[in-house]
Amino acid sequence: GSEMCIRDRPEITVTYFKPDVRKSGGTYVTAIGNLKRIDEIERVLILTDGCKIPLDDVVDIESNLLRDMF
Repeated sequence: GSEMCIRDRPEITVTYFKPDVRKSGGTYVTAIGNLKRIDEIERVLILTDGCKIPLDDVVDIESNLLRDMF
């Protein structure tokens, strides 16, 4: 399937670049949450709190489960 469901919802720390909508540039944001699923079509990580993080903007992931994937 196009979605990878994550059964045990591991805690994950993701650092990603969040573009500024008003001007060029942006900031690096660190999100800590539990991974719900990875949508490979939209290319986003979806956390259990509903936060969607574009895979292309991710600069660092800390998670025991995902360390081998990236």
